[in-house]
Amino acid sequence: MGDLYSGDLLQLAEGDKRPDFDDTAFFDAADMVYHAGGFDNAQMNTPEARRLIGETLKQLVTGISSGLPHEVPETVRYALENNAFIFSGLKAFHSLREVGLSLLDEKGNIKSFEAFHQDAVKVNNRYNHNYLYAEYNHAVGASLMAARWHRFEADGDKYDLQYRTAEDDRVREDHAILNGTTLPPSDPFWGKYLPPNGWNCRCTAVQVRKGKYPLSDPELSMKRGDNCTETAKQQIFRFNPGKELALFPPKHPYYKGPKAEALKQAIDGYTPAEWPPKTIAEAEQFFRDKLGVNCSLKGFTSKQMAQIEAIFRSAEKHFQCYPELKETTQYVGTIQGRVELLVERKFKELKEDPRYESLGDDYLMEYAKKFIKSYKVGPSKNVYAYSHGAFSEWGLAGIAFNTMWKGEKIDDSLASDVKSKWHPPGTGTLKAVFDHELGHEIDRLLGLRTHADFLKMYNEERAKGKEHIVENLSTYGHKNAAEFIAEAWSEYLNNEKPRPIAVAVGTLIRKLYAKKHQASGASSEST
Repeated sequence: MGDLYSGDLLQLAEGDKRPDFDDTAFFDAADMVYHAGGFDNAQMNTPEARRLIGETLKQLVTGISSGLPHEVPETVRYALENNAFIFSGLKAFHSLREVGLSLLDEKGNIKSFEAFHQDAVKVNNRYNHNYLYAEYNHAVGASLMAARWHRFEADGDKYDLQYRTAEDDRVREDHAILNGTTLPPSDPFWGKYLPPNGWNCRCTAVQVRKGKYPLSDPELSMKRGDNCTETAKQQIFRFNPGKELALFPPKHPYYKGPKAEALKQAIDGYTPAEWPPKTIAEAEQFFRDKLGVNCSLKGFTSKQMAQIEAIFRSAEKHFQCYPELKETTQYVGTIQGRVELLVERKFKELKEDPRYESLGDDYLMEYAKKFIKSYKVGPSKNVYAYSHGAFSEWGLAGIAFNTMWKGEKIDDSLASDVKSKWHPPGTGTLKAVFDHELGHEIDRLLGLRTHADFLKMYNEERAKGKEHIVENLSTYGHKNAAEFIAEAWSEYLNNEKPRPIAVAVGTLIRKLYAKKHQASGASSEST
């Protein structure tokens, strides 16, 4: 990648503190690449790579905590932490990719471990010391400005904003030109040039009373900002961390990795399997083999194989990223199939009971059907799918789809739901329906709805009123805490640009899961 931040790193001042990065996290991951004989996306899902991501994230979250005031809304805090997680994953990918590329010597032979290790030391120093110092400082500054921007937006144009440098001998000339720029928050200038405007930029923006300072010329101010950031490396800073709720520039080179979707999945800890089934029977067996669940897809036909695969992908990702869910999600399939299996299991139980040996099979089957029907586990025209914990002793607790809604019917209904704001943007797919149901499973796994961190964020958002929840999540998400979580989780996984509430819930789930279930040293989060 070359020297990513060359010419933009300031001289360390006396007392400046570098992040305390644990080098063993990088070298263990580098050794993993060496022994594998190369590097590819799938290795991002190894314990070594997860630990490297977590170590970087730990440093950046420390920077966020340093920059954010205590009174900042929780959704802002979690949005910045989520951005830090994605950035940490991409950073780990690029550093390990560079390690993999340095594996061979000029003749195409694998280097000796000593020669390889010398190269790895150079990569580590560059990425995890030089670069990370700039990234940490940027996290501090961007967090502070994101929090301030939230307050600026709340006040509207009641005050003007003024650009200020640190006004010492370390201020770069480019930024000194912007010092004193005074414009209302609504001016487009702040959409591009709210600080920080470069690595280790110490500039800031402050509210000033209307009329205390003369307003700057908007067109001239924008031209000065453009001139100050005319090189390719400077142009990436033309963004507002508060508006976009992002620590790092969206056009940062880390985001230009090959096969972006596959890389994102790998950073999440997910590697999709190939999908070979052509028939319903093959698909049912594939669910059993790959997911380790009981399965019946009764009610589907091979014409709906794309929808069947969507159900599989939802469960596959959750089981890979949150394997403890397998303990409670024993069944994945259709409601109609689950009812049939429940009836069969009850019938078998009755047949094996000597008290009923004199009764005929027809009678016992009717009794079994009535028994299962009394639990109200059958399909209802008002339900797309459900997460159901009953009958775990038979291995049939889990999630199921109502095939009364199969085919175009579910697609059309979900499109209408999203349009009416009943469900969040991006969730108009069958996969999103199952992600919602698995959100309930994760909620139960973590005890999320009663956790203090969740309640703090949830109560902040609820206090803003029903209309706020409807506009920023969904109508169904206002129903109660459980549906708030499931709706937010589904949006977090399916909306290309999830909104702050969804990001807050998604980030909190990752953090709490890492703390509760992932072993030390293999965690994807270290916050």
